[in-house]
Amino acid sequence: MIGWWIVISTQSPEERQQAVDRKAFILATWEVGIGGLDWLEQLVARRDARKIRSDGYPNVYIASAAVVLPLLVDGPPAHQGLAVIGDDYVLPANWLGKVEIHADRMASCPAQHQLTIEAWDLS
Repeated sequence: MIGWWIVISTQSPEERQQAVDRKAFILATWEVGIGGLDWLEQLVARRDARKIRSDGYPNVYIASAAVVLPLLVDGPPAHQGLAVIGDDYVLPANWLGKVEIHADRMASCPAQHQLTIEAWDLS
């Protein structure tokens, strides 16, 4: 495994599966290295989020906007990831890539809205 692609959406998991247009509902996406899901697992441990799928294709979490969006004000949550060395690539420790945050969409999202967070295995 080299890391994760995180997608945060206002659609429910069922809506995301059936939707033709998913992009308009995305609040943020980014790539992150190993350790990049720690923030989500901490939310689950505190019962501030629910993990409803865990096979990496994708892992799926549900949490309220009130819990998730404040964590994204300064960009994706920091993590303590390890360096990853592959056959033809090297990702440094705490690697973060391809960040896309839609502040305007986040600002108009009601605090009580349930967000879907997908974590796709980048292997």
